[in-house]
Amino acid sequence: MSFRTRLVIIIAGVFIAAGAALLTVQYLVVQSLFASAINTTAATCVPSMSITQISQEASATDPEGVSPFTDSSTLLYGDSSTGCAYFAETADAAGLPAATPMQTVTIDAVEGAVLQQSTFLADEVGGGLLLWSVVVLVAFTGVAAAIAFWLARRSLDRIGEVTAAARDISERDLGRRLDLPGPDDEIKELGDTIDGMLDRLQSAFTAQDRFVANASHELRTPLTTTRTALEIPLEQGAVPADLQANMQRALRATEQSERLITALLSLARARTGLDEVEPVELRTLIEDEVEDLGAGEIAVHANLRELTVDGDTVLLARAVRNLLENAIRHNVPDGELWVRCRRERGRAIIEVENTGAPITPATVELLTEPFYRGDASRTSTGPDGTGLGLAIVQSIAKTHGGEVRLRARKGGGLIAAIVLPL
Repeated sequence: MSFRTRLVIIIAGVFIAAGAALLTVQYLVVQSLFASAINTTAATCVPSMSITQISQEASATDPEGVSPFTDSSTLLYGDSSTGCAYFAETADAAGLPAATPMQTVTIDAVEGAVLQQSTFLADEVGGGLLLWSVVVLVAFTGVAAAIAFWLARRSLDRIGEVTAAARDISERDLGRRLDLPGPDDEIKELGDTIDGMLDRLQSAFTAQDRFVANASHELRTPLTTTRTALEIPLEQGAVPADLQANMQRALRATEQSERLITALLSLARARTGLDEVEPVELRTLIEDEVEDLGAGEIAVHANLRELTVDGDTVLLARAVRNLLENAIRHNVPDGELWVRCRRERGRAIIEVENTGAPITPATVELLTEPFYRGDASRTSTGPDGTGLGLAIVQSIAKTHGGEVRLRARKGGGLIAAIVLPL
C-alpha cells in the first residue's frame, strides 16, 4: 500500500470518526432533552390546567361557582385551550350543555394520556433522527474520502516532483538541479538539501574525471619515450640475442600500457559530456571503421541503413571501433561477424554480432564493468584488451542519451547493440 493511500485512509478515518462522534453526541442530547421534557410535562401539565370542581348547585355558566381542584375522585373539568384537555365522550355527565368545551376526566387518566402521547412523540422524533444521522454519516463518509484524497494529492504532488526529478538526474547530468518552487516549507527544504548533495557529487565526479584525464595525459609522455627507447635498438639490431626476447616483452607491455592510457582518456572524455554536437552519418562512420580495422580471417557481413544522429563523431567512432575490436578479439578462428544499423521505434541501433565461446547470462551482466574480461581474471592482462572497451562504449552511449544492450548469442558469441535517440 502506497503512502498516499495510507494518508487518504488516515485523513478519511479521522473525518468519519469525528462525524460519527458528533452525531452520536447529538442523538444522546436530543434523547435526554426529550426524556426531561416528558418528565416535566407529566409533573406539571394536569395541575396547570384550569381544573374546576362543579357543585350540584353551581350553574355551568356561572364563573363564581367554579372552585380549584381538591380531590382526585371528583370529576374534573379542564379548559381545552391549555393543550392538556381531552373531550369527554358525553358532555352531560355533569349536567352541562353539549356546546360547552369542557371534559370530565380523572387525574390518572390525564397523566396516562400525557405520558403516552409524549413517549410516542419522543420515539418518532428519535427514530427519525437516528435514521437521518446514519444517512448523513454515509454521505459524509464519501465527502470525507474525497476531501482526504484531494488533501493527500495536494500534499504529495510536490514530493512526487522531487522524486521524478531525482530519478531523472544521473551522473551524466549532475549539473541539473531540482530548484523546487513553492512556499518555504519542509518539502522545499528537502529539495534544497538534494540540490546541495548534487553540488557535492558534481564536484567529486568532476575532480575524479579531471584526475584521470591529467594522470593519463602525464603518463603518455614517459610511455612514449620508453617505447621509442625499446624500438630503436631492436630495429638497429643492437640488442644481443639473449636479450631480444626480454626487450620484445617489455615493448609489448609498453604498448599495452599506452592502449590502457588511451582508453582511460576516452573514458574520462565520455564522462564529461558533450560540449558540441553535429550530425553524424552512421552508415559512413561504420563502413570507415570496418575498413580501417581489418578483420583478417573473420568474415564480416554488413547490413547498414542510412541514419543520422546528433552527437560527437570522434566518440561515436570510438564506440563502434570498440565493439568491432571486441567482436574480433573474442571470436573463433574463421569465425563470423555481423554489423547492422537500423531504425527501431524512433531510435538508431548499431548492432555487432559475433561467433565465439558460449557466455553465461551472469557474465554478460558484468561485461560493461571496467577491467572485467569475461572468464579471465580482473587482474590478468589478456592478449591485447584493456578491459575498458565495453565500459567506454556504455559511457559514450549514455553521454549521447542512449544505452548499451548485451545478450549472449545462441550457439556462442555475443550480440552487442548501441541504442541512440534520433
